[in-house]
Amino acid sequence: YYYSAFFYEAIKGYATNMTRIGLQDKEINKYLDSVLTKVGVTNPHYRSAVLGIAFGVASTNKVLFKKYATHYMEKFKGENAVLDNFINQQLALMHDPAGIGEIATDFSAPTPDGKMLSLKDLRGKVVLVDFWASWCGPCRRENPNVVKVYEKYKDKGFEILGISLDKDKGRWLGAIEKDGLTWPQVSDLKGWSNVVGKMYGVSSIPHTVLIDEEGNILALKLRGPALEKKLEEIFADK
Repeated sequence: YYYSAFFYEAIKGYATNMTRIGLQDKEINKYLDSVLTKVGVTNPHYRSAVLGIAFGVASTNKVLFKKYATHYMEKFKGENAVLDNFINQQLALMHDPAGIGEIATDFSAPTPDGKMLSLKDLRGKVVLVDFWASWCGPCRRENPNVVKVYEKYKDKGFEILGISLDKDKGRWLGAIEKDGLTWPQVSDLKGWSNVVGKMYGVSSIPHTVLIDEEGNILALKLRGPALEKKLEEIFADK
């Protein structure tokens, strides 16, 4: 395996098997650490070994995945932006959704033109993260109200980030145009398997998360008059 072209797959398979033979986490950890020690940090295969172990245990042992994924990020963050983002998303999925008063979990997702947009890109503004979909009747009926508050407060530091739980890109874009949604929109087009939706524990839509300028969650599930009232409070002196 040490010189194999399939080194990553070999290590990944080994790690998966270690979690399936009835050993305690402490024992599994010992064997996996031993693999990394034998490979050695100066070996060009070390990065593949860490990745192989992390994703080998991802579906069977969250504790160990967090350990080895974090280890990868500590040593190799910045070498592959796409992989960094994916690992961060997987780590976020394994935490309980942030609640009111806590820092909102950062994420990146593709816009309609394929560019990646992050929540942190909007830091400094009051942001309404709006989970919706073109097929969601209540979402579409709520959109005129959202458009109204956006037009009222967008020049005062208010922004909306729409996250669609669509699968069909054409329908998603059609709904954006028809409903006049002029704020940023993102979607991985995975429906209810939307990664950001899972991060935030979304089980029904419409679902909103209101975030302050510093990234703290102010409120959840605001709609209609409740959303308008909260924004009036925030922007009363602005």
